[in-house]
Amino acid sequence: MRWSMFLALLLLLGGAAYSSTAEGAPEPWKRVVLVELFTSQGCSSCPAADDLVRALPQLGFTRDMVVPLAYHVDYWDRLGWKDPFASAAFTKRQEWYVRAGRLRSPEGESGLSGPYTPQMIVAGAVHFSGQRRSLALSEIRRAASHPALFNLGATAAIKGQEIVVAVRAAPKDSQNPAADWRLVVALTQKVARTQVLRGENGGEALQEAAIVRAMSDRLPLSAAPGDPLRITLVKPADLRWADAELAAFVQSDMTGEVAAALAIDVPSI
Repeated sequence: MRWSMFLALLLLLGGAAYSSTAEGAPEPWKRVVLVELFTSQGCSSCPAADDLVRALPQLGFTRDMVVPLAYHVDYWDRLGWKDPFASAAFTKRQEWYVRAGRLRSPEGESGLSGPYTPQMIVAGAVHFSGQRRSLALSEIRRAASHPALFNLGATAAIKGQEIVVAVRAAPKDSQNPAADWRLVVALTQKVARTQVLRGENGGEALQEAAIVRAMSDRLPLSAAPGDPLRITLVKPADLRWADAELAAFVQSDMTGEVAAALAIDVPSI
């Protein structure tokens, strides 16, 4: 009797372990996920979000899985510290998301009352505070479970202080409405360390990653699938090519949905 009960217990535990493993198995990674962070060195809540972006590769989210872009907005600059990476263009991009009203919270609520920092946006669809690390990783995995709508390929060539990027974006489904899709290319700085002297982070040495330094307009895709679009970006004088990376993504101008993203290496010189 005791042996039969022991066997039954083993079978029960084994079945429970198998069920747990099956239920907890990660879904296959089907796309490169674009993660955007709107941040500022003048915002005391932002360093935790910047740390998350910087930690993504160590957490296993490499550039062939996740493309992060950190935009430093300029509306904090008047509050005690002028962020050296801030740009009005990045504030305008955040305001574009607000006006579109298509972002939703993880709980399903739609719309935004206004821009805020640190705001993280995953795949152009869901937004939340970039301080919420567990939620961010969960939303990244959720976005990765949906396949990309475009195949992206790109090459880059350096010409003095400029870089010319040729991007091919071929829809996977011929029914994709090409008129709505736009291509964006960004030049980023891999990492930076800034000693902040004033403002909410005064006295702190901030370490940041994936800092957007230059960005193209939202460019309509060419009518012929696969035809390359050529974009020229100018490198800031304080950025070395060896410290730079590129990213490209296709986004709906109507809904904000990001259909595909790609990390692009800057060629060695």
